[in-house]
Amino acid sequence: MDLNLKDKVALVTGAGGNGIGTAVCTELAREGAVVVANDIDRSQADRVAAQLRATGIRSIATHADVTVMAQCSEMVDRALAEYGWIDILVTIPALMIYKDFAHCTPKELHQQTDVTFWGTVNAVKASLDTMIKQRKGSIVCMGSDSAKMGPAMETMYASSKSAIMTFASSLSKEIGPYGVRINVVNAALVRSPGVGIGMEEAFRGNYPLGRLAEAREVAQAVVFLASDGASFITGQTLSVNGGRL
Repeated sequence: MDLNLKDKVALVTGAGGNGIGTAVCTELAREGAVVVANDIDRSQADRVAAQLRATGIRSIATHADVTVMAQCSEMVDRALAEYGWIDILVTIPALMIYKDFAHCTPKELHQQTDVTFWGTVNAVKASLDTMIKQRKGSIVCMGSDSAKMGPAMETMYASSKSAIMTFASSLSKEIGPYGVRINVVNAALVRSPGVGIGMEEAFRGNYPLGRLAEAREVAQAVVFLASDGASFITGQTLSVNGGRL
């Protein structure tokens, strides 16, 4: 299938994080997209952009904190100044503090919603004007099946991911007439440097396929929904969870 991503400009927030961000940038580049790699960690964003440029892909790094609306606007302005438009936005940042709600501090509660939910909303808000003017664009937000399962010790994280699903569903109806789509990918636990052998063994049994996801498997679902191959799909949530739910 030709996903028709050649020379499309893709902005990815959380590009350096947890394996998925880098994998999304890599898969977009493999399909010929131009990649704007954003991360709050300047070194991580620079690393991803440099890796892509080394393979002949046009790519720049930006360093916005997505919890700050003004920085999201600057991030978008930087992408527009370099490439002139934005075809695709992928929002990945999330924060989970694995702790029971009763003992979370107010700061910990707000940190999780600020990064996970508001970090998504801010990036989408900053990107929408140009997509509406273009009358085209595709947004893919990273969700989680925690939103459906409601696990203990993940109350604010799961609630934030649930809010993202509702946000995408509602927003799709507002921006659809402008030719702009928005969808969500709910990712399973991904094998990454942050997942130790003990955790992998503990969680492997949760998945009927008998293993954790590879980051590229989640990234490929993101790229499909971002592409023209999904041109009549909007307001939907796709779970990449190995059959867990």
